[in-house]
Amino acid sequence: SSVRKPIIGGNWKCNPKTLAEATALLSEWKSVSFDKRKIDVYVCPMMPHLLKVKPVMQKMGISACAQNCSKTAEGAFTGEVSVGQLAGARVDWTLVGHSERRAKYGESDQDVADK
Repeated sequence: SSVRKPIIGGNWKCNPKTLAEATALLSEWKSVSFDKRKIDVYVCPMMPHLLKVKPVMQKMGISACAQNCSKTAEGAFTGEVSVGQLAGARVDWTLVGHSERRAKYGESDQDVADK
């Protein structure tokens, strides 16, 4: 049986405010090292920054993660991003079931499962 690698993740929520600040923050992390064979590290930047900071993160061995996804695949759902769209952008991780989404938007276990 294989042992699953530990995961360390960070959710940036609505921070940093600008792409320049996000890039500067990542620049400060360049001296951080970890064994990518032993641990998976991901960071969830806000959606407007996700695809811009993803290449920088990849060079550092950090996976870019979406903060949320839609439970719908397509259609007229303003502001939603589907799992297929994220996969097409090669975003491999998505944070679902966050306590804030549950408390503020009333997302249930079923809503999370549907995603």
